[in-house]
Amino acid sequence: MLLSLRSLNFRVGPVWTIRIPASRGKILDAQGRLCAYDEFVNVAYLDIDYLRGAKLDRLVPHLELLLRNFNLGKTSQDVLSSKQRFLRLGEGTSRDEILRLIPTELLPYVSIELEPRRRRFIDFGMDKILGTVVGKRAIGGVEEALDSQLSGKKDGRLFLRFSGFVTLSPKLESLDEPIDGKDVQLTIDMDFQRVCYEEILKAKEQNQALSVGAIVMETKTGKIRAMVTTRNWNDAVLGYFEPGSSLKPIVYSIALESGVLNGKETFNCTGQIKPVPELDVIVRDIDVHGTVNVSEALVHSCNSATIMIAKRIKEQLGDEAYYEWLKKFGFGEKTNIEIAGEIPGVLRKPSQWSKIDFAMISIGQGIGTPPIQFLAAFNVLANGGKYVKPTVIEQKGLEEKRVISERTSEFIRQALQRVVLEGTGKRANVLHVSVAGKTGTAQKLVDGKDKEKYFSIFVGYFPAEDPLYTILVYMDEPSAGAYLAGEVAAPVFAAIVRRILQIRKEHPLNVTTTVMPDLRGLTLRDALLILEQIGIKRENVKYDGVGTVKEQYPEPGTIEFRDKTVILKLQ
Repeated sequence: MLLSLRSLNFRVGPVWTIRIPASRGKILDAQGRLCAYDEFVNVAYLDIDYLRGAKLDRLVPHLELLLRNFNLGKTSQDVLSSKQRFLRLGEGTSRDEILRLIPTELLPYVSIELEPRRRRFIDFGMDKILGTVVGKRAIGGVEEALDSQLSGKKDGRLFLRFSGFVTLSPKLESLDEPIDGKDVQLTIDMDFQRVCYEEILKAKEQNQALSVGAIVMETKTGKIRAMVTTRNWNDAVLGYFEPGSSLKPIVYSIALESGVLNGKETFNCTGQIKPVPELDVIVRDIDVHGTVNVSEALVHSCNSATIMIAKRIKEQLGDEAYYEWLKKFGFGEKTNIEIAGEIPGVLRKPSQWSKIDFAMISIGQGIGTPPIQFLAAFNVLANGGKYVKPTVIEQKGLEEKRVISERTSEFIRQALQRVVLEGTGKRANVLHVSVAGKTGTAQKLVDGKDKEKYFSIFVGYFPAEDPLYTILVYMDEPSAGAYLAGEVAAPVFAAIVRRILQIRKEHPLNVTTTVMPDLRGLTLRDALLILEQIGIKRENVKYDGVGTVKEQYPEPGTIEFRDKTVILKLQ
C-alpha cells in the first residue's frame, strides 16, 4: 500500500492517520432484498496549493500527463492559475486502478480517498419511495424521512506507524472502527410492488389516462406492501384528489355511529336533489333509484340519499361536529408515514364552509385527500372500526385507535360487499375470493369550471369476511371512452388482487407438522390455515379478540398438541 505524506490526512510524526468514512445504512425490502446501499469508490484529488510550492519547472510535464490520463481537458496553466485548493481528478473501483494514472513524481501531491456512492433499486417505482442521496444530502422519500437513522454517525480512523520515512510496509498501530448508519427494513414487498406497477402501466395505456396509481396496505397492521404510480413523483403522499363517491361509506358510518341514522331509514331518489333550497344548485344521480334504504343507497351510490343523510348530520350535529368526525378518520392531517414531503390534504374549517359545503363534502367534493390518507381512512371500515397508522417500516409497532364501533363497521362492510356483487363495483369481483369496496368518480374542475375530465377511484379489501389487504386504485383523466370508476378503476383492482393471490400461492407459508408452529404475528386467517394443514380442525380452535395473534396455547414448539384445544388471543 503506497502512502503519501500530504495525501492521507496524517499528522506529522511517526503515526499517520487515515480516515475511514462511515457508511449509510442499507435499505431492504420486506423479504430482506437490497433496495439501497453504499458502495465505496476511490477518488483522487490533486493538492494544488502544495504543488505550487514545489519545483514547478521539473513537474509541469508530469502534471500535463496527469491531466491527460484523467481526461480533464485542462492545461497545467489552467490548474496552477485557478483559485482552487484541490482538483478532483477522478474515481475508480480500486486504488491500484487510480495509481496507474498518476506519474510517480506527482504521488506526493495526490490523495486517494474512499468516498461512498449511494446505489439504489429504481425499477417498479421504487425510486419514488426511496428518494435519493446527493453527496451527503438525503433528498425525498425514505432516505430523507429517516436520514438521522440511516446516515453514518462517525468516521473511523486507521493509525499507521512507520519505522523510517514512507515505506511500502506500514505497520497497523490501531484502528477505530467507523460507526455506520442503521439499516432499515421496509414493509414494501418487491413482488407486490412489481405486479402492481405492471398493472398500472397496462391500465394507463388501455385507458389513455394521465396517470394511474395504486397502494396495497395490510388491513390490520397498516404496513404498506406496495406503493406505485406512473407519475415521475410520488403522488401517493405528495398529491391529493377529490374522493367523489368513494367517501360515501365514511359519511354513512359517521351518521350511524353518531345516532343520526339507525340503519332502517328509507329515502326517495327522484334522480336529482337541490341541497339548499335558496341556492340554484342541483345535484343529479346517474339513475332514478326510487325508494331505497340506507344500505341500498350506499350500494347504488345514490347522491340524493347521501345528501339527505348529510343534511341530517348538519341539522342534528352541526358543521363543527361533522368536521371533527372527518378529522377522526384522519382527513386534513398527515399520516406521518415515513416518506418525506407528505402533505395534509385539504379539509377547510367549518368557518370557511359555504351553505352547500355540507352536501358537497358528503359526495366527496370540496375535500382534498392524499391517496395514502384516504386509504388509511377507508381502512377503518375494513378493520372493524379501528384506524391503524400506515407505515413503510417493517419493525414499526402497531399504532391504532378506535374510530367507530364494530357494529357500525359490520353494517357498512355488508353494504360494501354488495357494491361488488350487485352495485357499481361489479368489475372488481374476483373468482374464489370475496371482495368488498367502493367506486368514486369525481369530475375535475379546470379554471374553476366542470370539464369532461374525471378522477376515477376504486378502494376495497379482501377477503371480505376477514380482510388481509386494503387496496386503493386511482386514475387521473381516463380518456379512452370510459371514465366511470366501476369501468376503469375496478378492473385494475381485480387484476392486482389476482396477482397477489398468485404470489401467495407461489410462496406458501412454511409449516412443520411435528411440533406446534409459532402463530404469533399472523392474521387469524393464516393461523387457521396453518392449523388446518397440520390436522387441527377449526372446531378445535378457540380465539378471542381481533387483529393478529399475540398469544397462543399450546406454546410454539410443543410436541404433544394434537389432542388439545388450541387457544389464540388476538390483538
